[in-house]
Amino acid sequence: MALIIGFSVAGLTRLRFETDILEVLPEGLPAVEALKVSQEHFDNDHQVILLLESDAEEIFAEDAKELSLFLREKLAPAEVLHQSEFEENPQAFAAALAEIWRYAPPEYVADLERRVSDPAALSAHLDGVKTTIRASFDAEKSTMAAYDPLGFLQHPALRGFTESGFSFLSDDGKSHILLITRPEISTGYKEHAEWIAKIREAANGWPGFREMGLKFRLTGGPVFNAEIGAGMERDMSGTIMLTSTLVGLLFLLVQRHPGQLLMVSLLLGLTFLVTLGLAGWVYGTLNLVSVGFAAILLGLVIDYAVVIARESAESFASPRALRRELAPAILWAATTTAIVFGLMMMSTFTGVRQLGGLIVIGLVTGAAVMLIFTPLFLVRFPTKAPRRLLKAPFFGTLVSHSVLVACVLGSVVVFMGKGAPGVSFDFSMVEPTSSEAAAAFETIQEEFPAWSDRNLQLIATADSWEELREVAAKAEAALAKARENGGIESYQWPKDLIPNAYHADSNRDTIARIAAKRGEIIAAVKEGGFSDSGAALDSQVLEALAGIENHGVINALAETFLSRSADGKCHLSGTLRTRDVVTDGNIGALSPLFSEGFTATGWAVLQAVLLPSVKRDFQVIFLPAAGVLLLALLLVFRSGRDAAISISVLITVLLLVNAFVSLTGRSWNFLSGMAIPLIIGTGIDYSIHLIFSLRRNNGDFAKVWNSVGKAICFCGLSTAIGFGSLLFASNETLRSMGLLCGLGVLLTTALSVAVVPGLWQRGRR
Repeated sequence: MALIIGFSVAGLTRLRFETDILEVLPEGLPAVEALKVSQEHFDNDHQVILLLESDAEEIFAEDAKELSLFLREKLAPAEVLHQSEFEENPQAFAAALAEIWRYAPPEYVADLERRVSDPAALSAHLDGVKTTIRASFDAEKSTMAAYDPLGFLQHPALRGFTESGFSFLSDDGKSHILLITRPEISTGYKEHAEWIAKIREAANGWPGFREMGLKFRLTGGPVFNAEIGAGMERDMSGTIMLTSTLVGLLFLLVQRHPGQLLMVSLLLGLTFLVTLGLAGWVYGTLNLVSVGFAAILLGLVIDYAVVIARESAESFASPRALRRELAPAILWAATTTAIVFGLMMMSTFTGVRQLGGLIVIGLVTGAAVMLIFTPLFLVRFPTKAPRRLLKAPFFGTLVSHSVLVACVLGSVVVFMGKGAPGVSFDFSMVEPTSSEAAAAFETIQEEFPAWSDRNLQLIATADSWEELREVAAKAEAALAKARENGGIESYQWPKDLIPNAYHADSNRDTIARIAAKRGEIIAAVKEGGFSDSGAALDSQVLEALAGIENHGVINALAETFLSRSADGKCHLSGTLRTRDVVTDGNIGALSPLFSEGFTATGWAVLQAVLLPSVKRDFQVIFLPAAGVLLLALLLVFRSGRDAAISISVLITVLLLVNAFVSLTGRSWNFLSGMAIPLIIGTGIDYSIHLIFSLRRNNGDFAKVWNSVGKAICFCGLSTAIGFGSLLFASNETLRSMGLLCGLGVLLTTALSVAVVPGLWQRGRR
């Protein structure tokens, strides 16, 4: 035992909370993996977004700049941006432009040389630029021409970037975004919570909020992580505390023995220590779905102790004899329940698989702990004999059949009127109910077009830059096809930014000739009527071209679209705008964008592509569960009639739960759907305990009721309390599972106690 406890404590120190929603989702799904690449390499998921808002007047750029400078001082050395990095550092932007032209197709660079090296051609080009500035109704286009007369921004790969519509200011001018980046990257939700608190404290100290009536909200990856992590802590501690308190009171009411309550508490503590220790070694993390295992397991494992304690009241010769008598029922109940929970490990969803695995570990551990130690404790804390034997509340044979038939017919009537329950998937269900991050991000999506959920990303991945160019070319053809299909309105696919050594070698001499004439070129620009500020960007680009060989392979601008991971994989990111928000009904229009090497991704895409996975889980998990359950019951009872009794009760309960889902207008989601195997897994125990007890007592209803019957009522209530405590969880997925599982367990308890003895009695006549 000392070795087991030491091993468990060591495993417990390895256990961490995983707050990333993506870690709950299926592994290997292209859209999920692409979104992980996007968040890791392109979206800067470690940034905090401060949404500055005004209810009345527009927010001036000076106000946002003042807040930005204030936060830089208070949060130093953090980076705070109220405008693009390249507006903040024009020199870096110019160097990036030069590097991009270095890798441009040679024909682009040759065209640039013809445009700027010949005095006559340059003069004609500058006249055309001035005409564009005077005649254009497009303010953005005119501004770009005025500050880039030589046309360095006209590189084809940059056109989408300059026309992306990304802005730090909303269209109505009443919202402004600030991006806050911490120098050191942290992934722990507690560190994120401390960082968010520091940002909030600093922002609250800015006088502008009081003087101008402005307000702010925070969102971004660190804010979501902090909220989800805190919610998981509350879920873990709060549900266990609530379940422990209610189950403890129920235990005292049934057993009337504080000593036994202390005994069970110690054994449950040992069970959780071993389970969490093994989880630390096997998984290393608890995600926002699997964190709900604790309350469920507590309600299940305490059942074994209560059954042993109730049975000991009838005859208790020795701990060994008690174990020998009850081991078959306890072990078979734990095994069959573990099998059904184990089927959850076939789910495509990582969170569901982990939840099933944790409960399997806990059930096996709990059954062993209770069988080994409970009989020993009962020597010191014997079960009190009942004050009087109560008449069994079991239904007779006819009533038992009538109850089952009435439940089935009632469910059919509901399905005929309301239809069968549907299946849905929505990411909002895994977010905390009261989420500042989610509310702020939703506002950003509404008020900033570039953040709209109609904007998706296209991620291409290859083993080298050369292979990435080939993949990118195929992806561009797929983008064109998707636009023809009507799936997308526009796209930005900067494949020409991919480093190309051949292009660099081909462009070397041309770029050198352009850079050598930089003085003449800038002089001509100024003589053509452009001011120093108008010629500043082009002058800096030409200076950067002169020292181009000293630059790196991927520059600051290209990093917006290109990345190379530690394993050598090369990634390219582009953007596209769909005609409508993606749903499972219209995602077919984007089918060309789901191919080997590249895939479209985004939260809207995930919701659409994951719905088939939810439906697949229903088919792949529940149908095998039915077959495994039937075989297990036949093996346990060695009687087709007894197995049929147990299955008939479970089928009736499942019909009733589905009728409740339809009647209340709900739908199954990826986690609440697990209520079905959970109901089967918990409910199967009750039939096993009842039928084994009926066999041991030769059908004596009074003895069965006052021993196992009462224990099952306690078990049903305690398990329902365990599930019911999830109604206070921080996200809707756990709450929906708690509601449906709790309801299912209560129905299973009621029907098992009421009808199983009557059905069993008929079979023995």
